[in-house]
Amino acid sequence: MTKKILFFFPENPFSNRAGNVTRAKTNLTILYKLGYEIDLAGIEDIYKGMGDHMDFDRNLVDNLFLLNRRPKKKIVSLEYWKYKFITSKYKSPSNKLLTGHIKENFKKIFEAKKYDYVIINYEFWAGLIDNELPGNPVKIVDTHDWITLNEFYKNPSLKIGERFEEEINNLAKFDKVITISNDENFVFRGFLGDKVVNIPPSFPSHFSSDSEKKYDLIFVGSDNVFNVKSIKWFFEKVYTLLPENISIVIIGRVCRHLDKVENIEYVEFAETLDEYYHQSKLAICPMLEGTGIKIKVIEALSYTLPVVGTERSIDGFASKRTNGCLVNDNPEIFKENILSLLQNESFYQKIKAEATDYFKENFSEENAIEKWKNILTL
Repeated sequence: MTKKILFFFPENPFSNRAGNVTRAKTNLTILYKLGYEIDLAGIEDIYKGMGDHMDFDRNLVDNLFLLNRRPKKKIVSLEYWKYKFITSKYKSPSNKLLTGHIKENFKKIFEAKKYDYVIINYEFWAGLIDNELPGNPVKIVDTHDWITLNEFYKNPSLKIGERFEEEINNLAKFDKVITISNDENFVFRGFLGDKVVNIPPSFPSHFSSDSEKKYDLIFVGSDNVFNVKSIKWFFEKVYTLLPENISIVIIGRVCRHLDKVENIEYVEFAETLDEYYHQSKLAICPMLEGTGIKIKVIEALSYTLPVVGTERSIDGFASKRTNGCLVNDNPEIFKENILSLLQNESFYQKIKAEATDYFKENFSEENAIEKWKNILTL
């Protein structure tokens, strides 16, 4: 009998908008290939706020459930006053979107259908399993990130001790905790032991391409604060040092925050990145802040592109050398790393080979499938 999974991801994983949604879609693909029946749950307010459509790939997912923060109509009714009572009683300290109404309706999904596993994306949605779920499914959380540190970057006045205690307590509710970074795996295993499993991001390989190169550099990024700050640093500190004929393509909503410059192509949305990666010589990742492994770097490596970045660009890597990435926070050295790859073909091929080997050893879809298999034997 085919086993069933309820996969909670607050946004639409088929929106092709950013690295986090790309990874969620990749995991859905892996779970489908492993033979599971999958239903998807999300938050309607987030779908609307992000401008996400409600379409999903019916080859991967059977049903979509969108949860509302409150009853549809604010009328004086038993349902509405029940919502008010539950919301006031069960507020989540760090997730204002997680209401008691959402928790109740999440539980109802399990009352209507038996699931063998429930996978929750992000620690701050752990409250979804506070109510005992019918059928007692195996509970798995995909952390995506070290949330306390991520929130600290955005808010230096954060009470770190309180927030980290909440994070660990939330993760402790689950049978398995998935990390995607070696660094975060080390931190969480220290508190939670063997229930923590590291599954780095994975992509299918895109190694065979003899496409003519149209772009020297490619940068892919959503419009989160870390991407915006990073690419602006690149233009202010590095771009002015480069030859004027350098061609660059920038893809993603980060384009909304940039002044238009000659020799740069801005693509706010692309259904697929294949042609852009195949037509690019190398990728840049000038990240200054942010936590966790950088999906854009893994994706570039899957196309055998060398990556030039800052030290933050290889956060979470098991190896800081011979990984296809040249990293330095000094703008002058950053520039020199770019030019070395563009102007020295033998050096370019050496780093490209390192990118290929490192990707195969650490981020291949086959590796991820085997690790998911081990988790789902519970």
